[in-house]
Amino acid sequence: MILTQYSYKLTIYIMHDKILAERGVGMNCKKQIVTIMTLVFLLLLMMSTTIFAASVGRVYNLNATMNGDQIKLTWTSVAGAAGYNVYVNDIRIGSVRRNEAALIGFSNNTTYRFKVAAYDSQKREGTMSAEKRFTTTTNQTLSQVKNVTVTQVNGYVTLNWSSVSNASRYQIFVDVPNFGELNIGEVTTTNAILKGFEDGYRYGFSIRACRTSSTGTINYGAKSTMKYCTIDYDKDDTDYNTGTEVNYTPAQVKNVSVTNITENSAYVTWPSVSNATGYKIYVSKNGGAFTYWGSTTARNYTLNNLVSDTNYRVKIAAYRNVNGTTYTGSYSTVKSFRTDEDNKVDTVTHLNVTVKNRNEAYLSWWPVDNATGYEVYISKSGSPYERITWTTDTTTILTSEMLDYATSYNVKVRAYKNVYYSNGNYYSIRGNFSSVKYFRTQQYNITQDSPYVSKVTGVTEYVKGTTVYLNWNRVSGADGYEIDFSVPGIGNVTLYADTNSREVGGVTGKDYDYTARIRAYKYINGVKQYGLYSDIVKFREN
Repeated sequence: MILTQYSYKLTIYIMHDKILAERGVGMNCKKQIVTIMTLVFLLLLMMSTTIFAASVGRVYNLNATMNGDQIKLTWTSVAGAAGYNVYVNDIRIGSVRRNEAALIGFSNNTTYRFKVAAYDSQKREGTMSAEKRFTTTTNQTLSQVKNVTVTQVNGYVTLNWSSVSNASRYQIFVDVPNFGELNIGEVTTTNAILKGFEDGYRYGFSIRACRTSSTGTINYGAKSTMKYCTIDYDKDDTDYNTGTEVNYTPAQVKNVSVTNITENSAYVTWPSVSNATGYKIYVSKNGGAFTYWGSTTARNYTLNNLVSDTNYRVKIAAYRNVNGTTYTGSYSTVKSFRTDEDNKVDTVTHLNVTVKNRNEAYLSWWPVDNATGYEVYISKSGSPYERITWTTDTTTILTSEMLDYATSYNVKVRAYKNVYYSNGNYYSIRGNFSSVKYFRTQQYNITQDSPYVSKVTGVTEYVKGTTVYLNWNRVSGADGYEIDFSVPGIGNVTLYADTNSREVGGVTGKDYDYTARIRAYKYINGVKQYGLYSDIVKFREN
């Protein structure tokens, strides 16, 4: 039992080998330090060797009550008493200053005998009170804790268990060798990490659910089955439920890939490693020693600030943090690469614009070495620039469907280069924009520019997976419809439809836009005559 003194709101404890409990969920929750209390008979022994008679009277009206696993003793004050000695089963367990004391650490359904004697300032006891017998009970209304597991690493013991319905907290009991079972504290989670054990000793562990009702009554569940483990500071970890040693070291990183190599950067990726906390990156330059470059919790890392036209090697190691210790796995296979000074695109020069047919513009520019294609951006009447088309040629036409009549435009062009991966995917490197060219379309001529069929309106798109469903309003008198469909990195593809809808597959880009515009046509004297293009719609794979 442990006796607590109400007058000072103080609990007197003995620490056993500095055992501490730390609350946490794996490595993800903040640890909570819980002092492990040794539940033993304890009181400050106030021994007296005097042979003189006590100057205080006898203790009367000793009474005992219980709430949860705590017993409270009260009695009538004795005039002139300096304090009171408390006896349990004829053993003096301590003393208090006031006429009340609280005791914990009792066994359930057990009868105990209590006595109290007052003492004077010379520590001389008066006549002992009459004996008070009390049988302990526990209000067990919660379920028993199940599925307790015990593991240990370098002296740290990790406990886990299943939650109990309606429980607000859990008491942890430790069976200490040569001492007995102790209630070491409480946690509100379903796990705890304990430390402070003696190497080579075998300890037992059990858990009990509890909660405090609205009336202040403490309700308990039955203790779990006791689980044991032997502390071994030289072992990484042992699961004492299976008897097998657990290895915290993560597996080797496999299949490292290096892509997006430019003159001063490279993108490194690898598959995830089970239970890894993160990954360490090591780099070697021109055959030199590997140096630590950085770490990440992701499965990719961008190597920046590399030197152009230089040989590099990279390797990755997974690591795992457990109880303040870092366990590092084996290095991956070394991956070599070389930064490429040629992995850049020059600026487009000598851009020229000629306006024809009132609202068409003819663009041309000088070719750029190693360019895959060119992107054309226009700004209408000072609005933000938008990419209107791309081409693999050094010329293009901004048609009447792209441009309005009597409107001012600015246009600029930049080259791009596609760098392909071994798996067929690619990324694009883009150069700087050319100088800006200004032009203005001419006034609409009502006698020459009236279309044979109306402009397509009401275009909507719906993307499902890699298929886009296009719909638009019917155009009166139209014989069919022509769809100008853009494919990133390739250019424009012409598709046709007999009705005002069309399904198009192969939309496989989540990082860039596809575009489409539609115009109606009608045969006049056997010649296909077109109306104006609809407004452009943009979409991408979802």
